[in-house]
Amino acid sequence: MKINFSIITVTYNSKKELIKTINSVQSQTNKNFTHIIKDGLSTDQTNKIDFTKYQNTRFFESKDKGVYDAMNQAFYFSENEFILYLNAGDIFFSNNSLKELSEQIKKKPNFNSYVGGTLQIDQHKMIVKRLIGLGKFYKLLPLSQLPHPSFVIRKSILAKLDVRPFDQNLEIAGDYKQQLLLRKKNLWKTFYLSQIISIMPTGGISNKNHKSILKGYKETFCMANNLFKVASVYIILIKIFLNLYSRINVYKIKHLKFKY
Repeated sequence: MKINFSIITVTYNSKKELIKTINSVQSQTNKNFTHIIKDGLSTDQTNKIDFTKYQNTRFFESKDKGVYDAMNQAFYFSENEFILYLNAGDIFFSNNSLKELSEQIKKKPNFNSYVGGTLQIDQHKMIVKRLIGLGKFYKLLPLSQLPHPSFVIRKSILAKLDVRPFDQNLEIAGDYKQQLLLRKKNLWKTFYLSQIISIMPTGGISNKNHKSILKGYKETFCMANNLFKVASVYIILIKIFLNLYSRINVYKIKHLKFKY
């Protein structure tokens, strides 16, 4: 059984961060991937990068309405069965991340999706701020949010989410809505891995400041209320709890070495 990945990276005016992501993907020992890079017509000369020198890499640029519209556009260029979204600035935890993922999928082939852990780091101080996705509560708490840079899902399953994998009307909570829809449509069959898969820097759209964090909670509540009504209160509570839990979780890996 050959496991092929489509790694999707969307970017806008993040040339430096994009190159870091590309180098991480290119460093993978498992080469059974296509790296799809979707640029939203950046003005920082992203399109001047020589993408032809990178193995298994496809670049295209087009106008989009935001990050989730960009992710949707890129999805339609994916051909491989296993999809992973690794946005500009995100990197794999190690050069063997894809190899380890492939081995786990081969051992547990009957799942729709697979998830591991994500280190959220302060890239300036080089310290871990959160360990997201690992720990018993992510598995035990119904409707918990999992880190999308470590969430691998079958393309055939994503294609069942109506027209688009992501709600492009959302700015922050589109990936969480996707995970909630998978549950609501009885497509949630996820295998929880014990390894860290990715590293994600702080400063993204969902955590760049207190205003964006509050906006994320508000957007999540409204989205969840439309899907689950009264359960939206529970969803917000577990989102807050898991945010705190992911920070406490860091103490379990205080001696962990990582490169970014």
